[in-house]
Amino acid sequence: MTDLAGDLVLLAGKLIRQLRRDINMPASYRVLATLEDLGSAGISQLASAHGISQPTMSAQVAGLVEQGYVAKTPHPTDARAQVLSLTDAGRTYLRENRERLAETIRGRLATHSEAEVATAVAVLTSLTEKGNA
Repeated sequence: MTDLAGDLVLLAGKLIRQLRRDINMPASYRVLATLEDLGSAGISQLASAHGISQPTMSAQVAGLVEQGYVAKTPHPTDARAQVLSLTDAGRTYLRENRERLAETIRGRLATHSEAEVATAVAVLTSLTEKGNA
């Protein structure tokens, strides 16, 4: 099982990278998806989630605010901080890109049975639920 676990990690990462390249997905998608998962967050929390510095995340977020995908509001207890959240445009951007990803992978799944795909989805669902617990 150890080799299979390693293979799963390697292949899951490879699949995501291939899909992102196939649809030319910008890196900002990942920031928006993380913000969606968190509901709302500060720059520090987002930077930590991505393993990057606060200044680097600030630059990424500034672009997303400029594009209208992210809104900044004052932090309720820290006047120096701001709370970031997705806008309707940000949610639409995520949905449209997920649809593009799904369309891209549908073609790759054509050689697999519905039962095989359902099993893969069940396993991945289980793994991601445990990771979020």
